Amino acid sequence: METAGEAANAGTMESSAQIPVHRPMTRTLLVRAAWTLALLAIAVLFVRTFVGDVYHVDSGSMEPTLWGAEGGGEWVFVRFSDERPARQDLVVAQRPGDDAPIVKRALGLPGESVQVSGGDVLVNGRRLAPDASRPPWVVVYDQAVRPLEERFPTAAAQRLLWSAGTDFAGLDARAVPRDANLGLRFFHDPLDDDYLGPDGELVRGTSQASDARVELDVVPSDVGSQLRVGLSEQGDTFQALVRPVDDGACEVSITRRNAFDGLATLASARIAWPVGESRRIAFQNRDNELRLEIAGAAPLSAAYREDALHPSDLLGEGRSYGYRVWFGGDQGRFEFRRVRVLRDFSYTDRGAFGVGAPCELGPDEYFLLGDHSSQSRDSRESGPVHAREIVGRPVAVVWPPARWRLLRPTESGS
Repeated sequence: METAGEAANAGTMESSAQIPVHRPMTRTLLVRAAWTLALLAIAVLFVRTFVGDVYHVDSGSMEPTLWGAEGGGEWVFVRFSDERPARQDLVVAQRPGDDAPIVKRALGLPGESVQVSGGDVLVNGRRLAPDASRPPWVVVYDQAVRPLEERFPTAAAQRLLWSAGTDFAGLDARAVPRDANLGLRFFHDPLDDDYLGPDGELVRGTSQASDARVELDVVPSDVGSQLRVGLSEQGDTFQALVRPVDDGACEVSITRRNAFDGLATLASARIAWPVGESRRIAFQNRDNELRLEIAGAAPLSAAYREDALHPSDLLGEGRSYGYRVWFGGDQGRFEFRRVRVLRDFSYTDRGAFGVGAPCELGPDEYFLLGDHSSQSRDSRESGPVHAREIVGRPVAVVWPPARWRLLRPTESGS
C-alpha cells in the first residue's frame, strides 16, 4: 500500500518527469518564432532593396486616382523598375532638393514637344489620337448614389411629363413637339473638376472641366419618337439622336450646332433596336472626337477641328456657358435608368513650363502632371523630370484595408 510520503514522492517524480517534455517544446517554439521573424525581416529587406517599397500619399494632387487628402491619405506599393514609362503611366519621382517623392502621371515622353492648352495636353502640337491610351473617366454623378432630381431637376412645366420610381425615370413626351426642350432634363450646377469621394460624396472642384461623357439605360416605346442625349462645350452643342423608324430598327445620328456654322449632321447610321427593348447608351466628347456607343451596335464617331467660341466669351478664354449635359426626348415615351455623368481630366494653364508655349523634352526627360490639376504642383512649375529621378511605378494601394486596390492607369476602349 502506498504511503502518503511515497505518494508525495511519486507526485514529485511525476511532476519532474513532465518538465523536460514542456521545456524543449517552449524553446523550439521560440527558436522557430525567432527564425520566422528573421526570415521575414530578410524578405522585407530584400523586397525594399530589389523589388519595391511602400510610400505614403498625403496630398490631393492625384485625386480621385489616389486619395491623399481623405482619412490620412493612402499607402501605395511602388515597384522599382528601370523600364521607360509609357504615356499615362503613374510614376514616383524623387527630385533633388525635395524632402519626399511625388506621385504623378507621365504625359510627355523623351524627345517630344508638350503643351497644356484648353484643358488638353498637346503632344507635338496635336491632341492625342482617339485610340491612344487614356486615363479612366472621372465620375461626377451616379444615379446609384444620389437621386436623379438632385442634379437633373424637373421644372414646374415638366412635372406632368415625368414619372419616377425607385430606380427609374419615365417620360411621356408624346405631346412634346419635335426638337422642343420641354422633354429634356438638364444637368444643373457647373461641370467642374468635381468627383465622387470614397464614400460616394461629391467633392467640389474649382476649375471648369472640358470633355464630358453621359451614360444611361434607355427604353424607347414608340415608333416615330426621338431620343436626345446632349453635351455642350464652349460655343458648340452636340447631340446624339435616336429615332425608331419601325418595330426593329432605329436611325441614329450625331449633330453639331453653333452660332457660326449653324446645324450640321456629323455622322449617321441605321441600327437594329426594337422598340420596348432596353439598351445602354454612352455619348462622349473627348479631345474633339464625338463617340456614340449603343449596346449591340458598332460605335458611331465623328471628329472636328476646334471648338467654336461661345458668343458670351468676349475675351476668347475658351469657356463654356449654360447647361453642359442633358437627356430626354419628344414625340414618344421613354424610360431611363442608371444615369451617370463623367468627365475627362482637365489640365489648368498654370505655370512656366509647357503653358503658353511648348516645352521641348530632352532625350531622358518626362513631363509629369497631377490628375487633380488645379491642386497639383508638377512639371508645369518645376519643369521636366529626368529619367534617373523616377523611382518606380505605383501598382497597388495597400493601406487602409478598406481601400485596397490595384492601380490601373489606363482603361480599355476609346
